[in-house]
Amino acid sequence: MLRLHSRRVPRIVAAAIPAFVSLCLLCVVGCDKDTRDSDIVNVKVAEVSELVKDAEGTPLALLLIDPRPQTEFEDGHIPGARNLLLTRFDGEKGRDPRIVAFSETIVYGEDPSSPVGRAVVKRMLAMDYKDVRFFAGGLNEWKAANLPIETGPTKPLPAAKAATTRGRGR
Repeated sequence: MLRLHSRRVPRIVAAAIPAFVSLCLLCVVGCDKDTRDSDIVNVKVAEVSELVKDAEGTPLALLLIDPRPQTEFEDGHIPGARNLLLTRFDGEKGRDPRIVAFSETIVYGEDPSSPVGRAVVKRMLAMDYKDVRFFAGGLNEWKAANLPIETGPTKPLPAAKAATTRGRGR
């Protein structure tokens, strides 16, 4: 058994404990969850098209997020998409219960080289949103497949229900 013959060691340990606890609290409260591109689940145009069809008549089945600038969104977007910008996903404010209420979320941009769509997915994953996937082909692939386009302003998100717990984001 190792014995410590100095009284200095317990004082050093006692002084280090508050610093250690503060560091742990800082990481729990202030550090963002580390998300990587490898955490992103991609979805193909055929699956997005099928999800859009299946979601018709079921308002909370699918949330399509188009984070492009408002003017680009209004010029054309996937039917039913909402124009939600990256700044909306602020970890300080927490998850939006109106978004959590959806069963699935698909985020897309203009095309695979559009970083804003990927950034929204990563931010949502860091905020512990569940069932979020990325349609990398984006609006360009949607148009190339001759799928329908909507124009005009975004529709508002449905009102949050106080007692809604759909198993997401807990």
